[in-house]
Amino acid sequence: MTRGVLLVAVCKDGNEMIYPLAFGFAHSECIKSWTWFLKQLRNVIQYPERVMFVSDRHEGIFAGMEAIFHDAAHGVCAYHLS
Repeated sequence: MTRGVLLVAVCKDGNEMIYPLAFGFAHSECIKSWTWFLKQLRNVIQYPERVMFVSDRHEGIFAGMEAIFHDAAHGVCAYHLS
């Protein structure tokens, strides 16, 4: 039984340090949840055209990216690619 999932966005600063930017709780990792999360994230990012996303290729992330961050670059995590 799934009790929910944690959706997380992290950033890398100029010193190559990773820090949390945003997180949200959802019932499951699905298109609806990722679209909601990315919509909230879009509200706080000032320059989305200068943002790049790296993900694990989940279909919900890709669908949310097309709907919410269609102008941002999107790459695939090398770890998840292998």
